[in-house]
Amino acid sequence: MAGTRAPKQWSLSKVETIISFEAWRQNLQYTLSLDQNFAAFLVDGFTWLKKTNANPLRGIADDGEEVAEAKRRTAAQKCTHLDLMLGQIANYCPIISRNTIIKNTTSINSIWQSIRLHYGFQSTGGHFLDFNSIFLEPNEHPEDLFQRLASFIEDNLLRAGGNIHHHGEVPEADEELSPSLENLIVLTWLRLINRDLPNLVKQRYGTELRSKTLASLKPEISQALDSLLDEIHSATDAKVLRASIKDKHFDRSAKKTGSIRTGRQIKCCVLCKQAGRPSQHFLSTCKYLPDEDKQYMSRVRQSYCTEVGDSESEDDVDNEQVSFLNDNVGPSKLRVVSALRRVSTKQSPYFKAFYKHFPLELTLDTGAEVSMIKASSADYIGVTIKKSNHSALQPDGVTPLK
Repeated sequence: MAGTRAPKQWSLSKVETIISFEAWRQNLQYTLSLDQNFAAFLVDGFTWLKKTNANPLRGIADDGEEVAEAKRRTAAQKCTHLDLMLGQIANYCPIISRNTIIKNTTSINSIWQSIRLHYGFQSTGGHFLDFNSIFLEPNEHPEDLFQRLASFIEDNLLRAGGNIHHHGEVPEADEELSPSLENLIVLTWLRLINRDLPNLVKQRYGTELRSKTLASLKPEISQALDSLLDEIHSATDAKVLRASIKDKHFDRSAKKTGSIRTGRQIKCCVLCKQAGRPSQHFLSTCKYLPDEDKQYMSRVRQSYCTEVGDSESEDDVDNEQVSFLNDNVGPSKLRVVSALRRVSTKQSPYFKAFYKHFPLELTLDTGAEVSMIKASSADYIGVTIKKSNHSALQPDGVTPLK
């Protein structure tokens, strides 16, 4: 009948994968099951003996009276049907010796195991470690990768009566694919596509993951996979751009100072060094430096820190930026440059939130150049207080704000 016609069977080639072999096996087993003379040999647990001159009937007995007379078969007839079925399998499996299949096998599962052993993907404890060798191949579609991962796990599930022991015991029933194992497959799939993808999925689908498993969201993740990867690539490009801008700012600062800092400045007072006194201190802290020079150095230091806009300590600035005193040039002979009114820029604080299942970054910005809160409030919410080079004045424009 046309309704029971099986797809055309094909032969195994020299190179097969687990997926292609399983497709071949299932199609062949379905084709053989359509013949009532072969169906009994395909049942799990049905076994026979190796074919020898001493045992030509292979341990198969005649049908009893409980079988209808029209369907009753003798042991010789059954052996003939078994040889025909094994011959059909051997015709589509040229990579295995014909005698191995027809004479030496003892069950349908032993035939499949022999073929799997030939290709090197027989179910063993060591074969499971090959899961670590699965990667996203060039030009491979992500869905194809997922199918490879799922097929590998399903192929390595423990079978009842198999040769693999778990904690010293052989499973009494075939292992099923558990929800946790499905979640692990999806997680591995995301990680192999992009290592940042699991974290993004956790943010994007945080609301759904409160009541659903990761595996149940796999269809939605697959549909949004392109947009998720674009978001990751955009974030990576932004990081590279910020790093490039930071490097350019560092280069400009190095050109202005005439050198590139490589570490902490060594404390050395040039005045005391020339006078033969102990010089293991900065010039700005030297007790022999007049107060007028100290005030002048303070103004230069404030101007420099404001222009560069970093968090360098004052000690670092003393030794490098005020080296002009080595030339014995006093403050009265130099023109004081006005301090630049430039505010050092920092990234505005933000917190992450969700609108439905879309992640958002809400920026906290009052619009003012400087925002202030009470010290007690800062302590209460756990804000980290850092030193700053900026100063503020009260409304009279003279009194400093402390």
